[in-house]
Formats: sequence, structure tokens, C-alpha cells
Amino acid sequence: MVAAAKKLKTAMLLTMAIMLLSGCLNVTADELYKLPMASDEYIRLEGHINQVLTQGAEFSPPISGPNRQSVQLKDLSGDGTNEVITFFSVLGDSTLKIVIFEMVDGDYAVAEIIDGIGTDFESVRYVDMDGDGIMEIVVGWQMSAALKHMSIFSIRDFHSVEIAWADYSEMIVFDIDGDGNDDVIVFRLPTSESGAVAEMFKLMPDGEVISLEARLSSGIDTITRVLTGRLIDGTPAIFVDSEGRFDGGGIVTDILVYRDGSFTNISIKGPGSISEETVRTRVFSADINQTGIIKVPMPRRLMAQSETAYYAIDWYAYNSMGHSSLALTTYHNNFDEWFLILPFDWRGRVSVRREDVVSGERTVIFSYIAGEDGPYQDFLKVYRISGEMRMERASLDNRVMILADGAFAYAFELLAEPNSFGLTFDEALIRDNFRLIHSEWLVGMP
Repeated sequence: MVAAAKKLKTAMLLTMAIMLLSGCLNVTADELYKLPMASDEYIRLEGHINQVLTQGAEFSPPISGPNRQSVQLKDLSGDGTNEVITFFSVLGDSTLKIVIFEMVDGDYAVAEIIDGIGTDFESVRYVDMDGDGIMEIVVGWQMSAALKHMSIFSIRDFHSVEIAWADYSEMIVFDIDGDGNDDVIVFRLPTSESGAVAEMFKLMPDGEVISLEARLSSGIDTITRVLTGRLIDGTPAIFVDSEGRFDGGGIVTDILVYRDGSFTNISIKGPGSISEETVRTRVFSADINQTGIIKVPMPRRLMAQSETAYYAIDWYAYNSMGHSSLALTTYHNNFDEWFLILPFDWRGRVSVRREDVVSGERTVIFSYIAGEDGPYQDFLKVYRISGEMRMERASLDNRVMILADGAFAYAFELLAEPNSFGLTFDEALIRDNFRLIHSEWLVGMP
């Protein structure tokens, strides 16, 4: 009974995997309750996979990365036909196995087997690194809780050859040199023998693999986030946000580019070993205004009417020489999940405070600072309103509703004539500069 149940479960998993991967879930509600009609090719494929399973293997899907199915479809050879890539672990030892099936004369046949060692497949990626139309397979092997190993396999003519390898903490695929072909970049935390580094792997048309290293800041404990995007001048770049022990904060950003044949950290300047200009408290890099250019944030404490600390965030963009310029400034209200892009002429002239005196309304007030010690003149209120009457309350009196999102409505009210005090503001500007916070930006305040 146990064996029969296991075989049924395997068949169901395989059926669902192939249906999902081939887009076969475009069906009606009634059809969902019918047993799927298996094609002859599927039945033969199931038989081949069951042969692997009966030899002491079990499905072992990658545990992270973009491809996490036990059975995956991908055109590896570039002939327009998908191969079937399956992932197994061998019971009783630490052997991991990738079995690739290709279609031959209407039947699937084993095209290649890639064996490795580890507790799990950490990840798998399919990358045409040299633009020849044939995919390389990039495999992350989980060796232990603290150790991961990367292998790049060439599979030309379904003959696998490991052409590069490295230990890593994080791994991405990105066209860092801008030649149209993706490169593989791994990141390693510091050890007792060496500092933290990023290593780039580039595959040349003649089959040679070029490996280049760029150092990361000293003092890194954890690589928290890796972003890819562009600099002001259009150069592809990698932004590595890391946590550690730094004077002035616990976050540092290293900015990596490929320039003049070198893989370079442009944010480490001079003889230093830290990207000192990017050290800050806990706010992470982001393409905050969705331009494709990643910015590095620097929190700046605002003048306030109380001891409560409020911050603006200055976002800096970089060029390929490592020179930065202020791109925009924002005020983030993480509690109420919104932020406002602040005009440049508000800098040093505006303070913020909270005033939550009405049940169901959370209010932030912006004030003009007439002098170093005041007076403070209120000119803008921003509301987040909850409750059944939120839509009506968002339109009360002189309020302007910005948007409704789930259980909340957002509105603002001008408390002074537009563009008073020499500050740039009116209804259109506030509406256009208001944004909701997306959790994936991981924007936090100290």
C-alpha cells in the first residue's frame, strides 16, 4: 500500500509539474475535476522518470532561485524544442543528480546526467553566457548550512563539462559588461584568510572562461540585498547592501561595474577599504522613483518641534567614475505605509510632526521653519484614514483624496496658500509626489 501510494503521489506531482510548465492550466472549472488525459509522450516520460526513482532516488527540487520545480522544461540546445530537466537526490548519501531528457523520434531519452555532492540543490539557472544559442547550466549546491558551491556546466551536444566553479554566499546572473550576454556573479563573505569579494564569470566565444574579482567593504558580516540596475550614465551596475560594523551606521553599499576590462568597486575610493560615502543607518538602496537607476539612501534628521526624531532620506545616484549627485529627497512614513517626494527647495526649511487626535485618522503635518528657532507654520496635512466611513472622511472640508487602498484611504489638506513661504507646493504636486511604500523595498528607519 505504501509503495502504491508513493507511486500515485509521484505520478500526480509529475502531471502537475508538466501541466504547470507547459501552460496547461487554461481550463474551465468543470475540467479541473476531470482526470488529465496523458499523451503517449507523457506516459513514456513518466516511465523514464520512474526508472530513476526506483533506483533509490527521490525528487529534490532547488530550494531557492527562479526555478524551483522538480521537473523543468527548457530549450537547452536552441533547436526550438524543450528538454526535460529533472532533479533528484539519492537516498542514503549526499549525491545529487540532474537528469536531462531529450525528445528523440517521438520518445524521451536520457541525454545527460550531471552528478554532484550536497544536501540540496540550492538553485539552478539557465544562461546563454556567450550568445551561441546554447544554454549553460549554473547549479548551486548546498554543501552545508553555511557553505554553498557554484558550478557552471557547458552542455554542448549534451556533454556536460564543468567550466567554472566557486564557493559563494550569494549569486546572481546579470549582464554586467553590457555585451548582451549574461554573466554569473558570486559574492563571498570574509574569512580568516581573505576579505569579502565579488567574483564575475564571463564566457568568451572561444569557450574560455574569464574570472575577475572586485573587493567588497571590510567589516561586512552579512550580505543583505543585491540589486542590479544602471548608473546615471547608463552603465550597468550591481549594488550590494551589507550589514556590519562601521563608524556612522550598520549598512554599507558597494557599487560594482565592469570598466576598461576590470571588475571594479567604484564606491571604495582612495586607499580605504570601506565604501565610506555609503555608510548609514538601516535604509536600503532602491530604484525609489522607478527610473531604472538605483539610488543609495542617506537618512537626514529633520528639525523638529519636539524630541521625537523625524528623518528625510536623500537619495544619491552615481556615475561610472563613482561620483554621486543628489537625485531626490523623500519623507517616509513607514507606520502608515506611504512616502512623499519632497521638492528640493524644502531642504532645511521644513519640519514634520504627528498629530493623531481623531480616532481612525493618522496625520502627519509639514511645517515651514521661519528661522532657526521657529516659528513653525503648518502648511500641509497628510492623512491615512480607516473605518467604514473612510471615503467620506477623506473628502471632508478642504481635504483632497489621493487614493484608496484596501482598508485605508489617503488624503491631504493644504493649510496655506499654494507656494507660500517661498516653498513649492500645490494640490497637483502633492498628489503627483505621493507614493505607497512597497514592502520589497525594505525601507526602514532607525
